[in-house]
Amino acid sequence: MSALINLIFFLIVAITLGGSIWLSRKFKERYAEFPWWKTGVLLVIEIVAWFVCIRLWDMVRHNWWLVPAVVVIVLVILMKRKKRA
Repeated sequence: MSALINLIFFLIVAITLGGSIWLSRKFKERYAEFPWWKTGVLLVIEIVAWFVCIRLWDMVRHNWWLVPAVVVIVLVILMKRKKRA
C-alpha cells in the first residue's frame, strides 16, 4: 500500500511539473511570462502532503486501533448533531 501511495504522489508531482513546462512554452508563444513561483509553491505543497500522508499511513499501520477509535468518535459527533437538528 505504501508503494501505491508513493506512486500516486509521484505521478501527481510529475504531471504538475510536465504541465508547467508545457504551459510555459505556450506562454512564450504569446510573449507572456510564466509564473514559475506558483509552480514552485504548488510542488512544495504536494511534496509536504506526500510526506504527511506517508507518516500518517505508517502511524495507522502500526496502531491499527486508531481507525476504529476515530470512526466511533466521528459517529458520536454526527449522531449528536443529528439530534439537535
